[in-house]
Amino acid sequence: MKRFSSQMNRIGCAAVCVSLSLALGCGCAVLPPASSKPASSASVPTDSSGKPLYDASRLDDGQLRALYGYDRAGSSTAILCGSKVLYQSARSENVTLLQDVVTGETDYWFRSWSDPTGRGGRRSALYDKDGTEVLAFDGEQSATLQNGLLVLQESRLVNGEYQDGYSGYGTCQVIDPATGESLPVPEGAYACVVCGDRLVYTCYARPADLADDEWDDDTSLHSWVIVLTKDGTQVYGADTSTAYRISYSPDELTDWVELDTYHADGAPVDQMLYNPTTGESLTGYTQTCGNGTACFVTDDGRYELRDMTTEDRGVISTFEDMPSHYFPGSVVTWRTTGDYGYDLHDLETGDVTPLYACSVTDNTIALYAKNGSLKVCDTDTGKIITDTTVEPVENQQSVMMDSAGNGYVWLELRNNDNYETTATRVYGPEGLVSDLTHLQSKYYDALNYLTATPEGRPLYCGVSDTLSNSGSLCDVLDENGNVVLSGLGSCYSYYANSLNHLPDHVFVAQRGFYYGWMDTDGNWLFCQSIFSSINSDDELGY
Repeated sequence: MKRFSSQMNRIGCAAVCVSLSLALGCGCAVLPPASSKPASSASVPTDSSGKPLYDASRLDDGQLRALYGYDRAGSSTAILCGSKVLYQSARSENVTLLQDVVTGETDYWFRSWSDPTGRGGRRSALYDKDGTEVLAFDGEQSATLQNGLLVLQESRLVNGEYQDGYSGYGTCQVIDPATGESLPVPEGAYACVVCGDRLVYTCYARPADLADDEWDDDTSLHSWVIVLTKDGTQVYGADTSTAYRISYSPDELTDWVELDTYHADGAPVDQMLYNPTTGESLTGYTQTCGNGTACFVTDDGRYELRDMTTEDRGVISTFEDMPSHYFPGSVVTWRTTGDYGYDLHDLETGDVTPLYACSVTDNTIALYAKNGSLKVCDTDTGKIITDTTVEPVENQQSVMMDSAGNGYVWLELRNNDNYETTATRVYGPEGLVSDLTHLQSKYYDALNYLTATPEGRPLYCGVSDTLSNSGSLCDVLDENGNVVLSGLGSCYSYYANSLNHLPDHVFVAQRGFYYGWMDTDGNWLFCQSIFSSINSDDELGY
């Protein structure tokens, strides 16, 4: 820890320095209004007879959502709160929703844009659900919300510009958006993980003899970790280390952080799970496995699955291969030797079942075993939702599987290693729902799960062999392969656990010159012209 001591001398007065910098106006400053373009609602588009294309009240739930722009026109984003359009971005802007990674709440959105008067030609700002600017910042800032605190990172400037390859190192700010107060930040901090009331900073110092445009090949050895309380009191430090959030799922071990320590002699990196509040540390950390569990490698090369929600962090079981998923009564491991693949372990009986594949949603796991068994289980309770058998294709070698929710599973069975699908089937709680193999040629082997109907039945999207002036068209099909909606320019779903999740039975679609969110009956909940992403200050083309 010799170098650490020298670094502590250099950064030991971090809180005082930060206070001085704030007093001198060098910290977070509330700037003049961020943009001359006020956030305003857009009018509802109408059809040829003047009838509105959608009923805006169907989205009136007070939730922030983002509709990402139609790619052929360029990248543009519409921000909505419920049914109200707060902002339509230009293609030169970056606009994102901010979900608190600890609480799961999404109450803010963030915007950065070109401005020749800003640092590096960019400015940024935080907005609330009303579209009101809360805080404004100089420079291109990346933002996260963690346990109610706004964490900003600005990439390092090279010759006055933001350049690719330098985004990992810059400056960090931590701000309470409710008050606008900046919290003390240690010298050299470029990243922060908020764990409870502790702030875990990763800091970096470029070697003095390194040219400004030269890459540091030993960044990890020039980094260190400092843990502060909100008032700037240091409670922990580690040399040649970096800190990482272990999960971006709310309430999933958010009191813990991964600490990686590097060695100048090239020895393997020490990975540790550290609790900044209690001071606990567990070495050999590899990954989280769900339901408050984490995996650790032992000295003899085996793997321990620990329950991090218990006081003693007790070992659930030990395995030869690395656990990837845990749910009550069972563990899935990844086989890293010999025949690569997954195995299912029954913790009560000790039985081990080789798997073709497993697929996890936000609250279910689908398990297709090489003995033909197909199960879908609730990951919170372990309850079996679907329990059926799959008839394999001749000389079956591999499987692509997608858990569609509600116990339904999409399977693509293959008898070769060339990613060519032999059979496409849908299974559910009732067993085989449908065989869609006969549709593979019509839809270019590109059939994908889309969403579910109000009755809980799965719907699928296929890229049709029908062409239009703008390219291939998409059809929406039911579980039996019947076309429900046809002639869509595109259709897809957001991830179920996305911060941008849509209401039930709604997906993203393009039809004609409009793009937005559509229900399973083909009605728009919100849409806009595909040309709305072209703003007056945008340059045409890419």
